[in-house]
Amino acid sequence: MLSDISRALARSRREFLRSAAGVALGSALLHSSPFARAAITAKRRKVVVITFGGGARDQETFAPEGQENIPHLIRELIPQATFFTQVVNRGILGHYVATASLATGVYETINNFASLPPEHPTVFEYFRKDLKRPSSDAWVVAPSNGFNRIGESSHRAYGAGLGASVILPKHLLTAAMSGRITNYEHLLRDNYETPFYAPELGGSEFELHQLEMILKLSVDDFKAHARTLSSPDELSVYIARQLMRQVAPSLLWI
Repeated sequence: MLSDISRALARSRREFLRSAAGVALGSALLHSSPFARAAITAKRRKVVVITFGGGARDQETFAPEGQENIPHLIRELIPQATFFTQVVNRGILGHYVATASLATGVYETINNFASLPPEHPTVFEYFRKDLKRPSSDAWVVAPSNGFNRIGESSHRAYGAGLGASVILPKHLLTAAMSGRITNYEHLLRDNYETPFYAPELGGSEFELHQLEMILKLSVDDFKAHARTLSSPDELSVYIARQLMRQVAPSLLWI
């Protein structure tokens, strides 16, 4: 009985994500439709999804006594948003697997500390496959190097080649520094949890390609700006802004 309910809830969450990808990020309407103008307008819309956790306590943010700490969220963003007041994760608790569950709409049960993709299709894959969007139109700016597999799932109907491109700001900075991280340690802390397994990432070639060819930043300019930042979150925001300026993807997940 409980397993049937769980499967039904998972299906409803997946359908919500899939519908949201279609409604908010584009339109499958044919150009011959009388609603073609609306379809074109929808395709021009840009959606930024911001997730956060591990330090933002409810009593210090969305609870009545904490709302003074988040004036922009309360006064500007929530009136324009859909605000879920009760979100429960009965799966494995961990930053990566919990965020993957948000991206798939399913309680993911993968090892939080292993370099594994989500098992179910992500919103990025629904968006790109169902709306036939190019790889340049969906991006993830990941807060931790352990999120390097979140862009696409292992689901055989979606998966490889249909997900979002992932930028790891901390790994990008390490590549730009050629491993010499003196004076940048505060931006490279990756201890959201103490992992038993740290995923092995590739060499620096792809990251430097991202920096110069996609973000239009020289290594020297990137390092110089990084010296003015005080936290890893500021580094992520800086990369996200540069990505929006240079690529302007329809779907950006931070």
